[in-house]
Amino acid sequence: MKNLLVVFNESIPDEKFKEKNARLLEMAKKYNFDVTLKSNSEVYTFLNTNSVKSFSGNLNYDCCLFFDHDAYLAKNLEMLGMRVINNSRAFLLCENKANLYQEMIAHKISIPKTFILPALNVYKREGIEKFVNEAINELSLPIVIKKWYGESGEGVYLAKRKEDVFAVIDKFKGEGILLQEFIAESAGTDVRIVVIKGKVITALRRESADGNFRSNASLGGRLTPYIPTIVETKLAIEATNAMGCDFAVVDMLRGVTGSLVCEVNPTANLYNFYNTTKVDIYEHLIRLCAKK
Repeated sequence: MKNLLVVFNESIPDEKFKEKNARLLEMAKKYNFDVTLKSNSEVYTFLNTNSVKSFSGNLNYDCCLFFDHDAYLAKNLEMLGMRVINNSRAFLLCENKANLYQEMIAHKISIPKTFILPALNVYKREGIEKFVNEAINELSLPIVIKKWYGESGEGVYLAKRKEDVFAVIDKFKGEGILLQEFIAESAGTDVRIVVIKGKVITALRRESADGNFRSNASLGGRLTPYIPTIVETKLAIEATNAMGCDFAVVDMLRGVTGSLVCEVNPTANLYNFYNTTKVDIYEHLIRLCAKK
């Protein structure tokens, strides 16, 4: 019997996580795994002089499936000698959208044109006004504004007027902001592609149900099965590899110049994929954990 630790965010009740991931637990049993579920606040690790330690006993697990966003906890588990899927570097790159887009460009992967707002020790609009005006001229309105951190469509805004752009920037005092090209051809729709160990497993299309420019299922977006093109398949695999992910959900837009990577998610709601496409992603994940 092998031991598998599954870490999820403490904001999700245990029973809710079990309900949404019942198939995962079923597959783990099939592959002879004894599963321990813990929220990120229940995995007690700390830094001790020149090493990482746990004060909840030995963490003797063969593998850890990490369904949280806490890159620092993932790193601590790795430093304890645990194999973590996904690894901490993947979370550090993917969870911060500024890091994500820089890494995409470094690997020559197409993304929407993006401006990273300069960091100011003390926020004054006049300190970034010229930069923002130049960005608006380059991108043209409307403009997508994103916080560096955020999920499920949170922290993403569409500014149709210049004053709207500055209103959002003022709201967050210019902290951790991206200005991004609006891909009108994909307004309210995108494609999500699951990649595991260099192979596309399944995909779905998300479409806004109420005219919202965001297509997130949590915001009411409709989900339908989707067969990615050869170009989309290649791009999704390249993006996943660039971020160092063993497993990822790649969000993609289609513009006039071709497909663009919008986000790479090292953890995502697999329940929606399983229900929509009927492809057993959970078995693929558990088989990945079972590999040495």
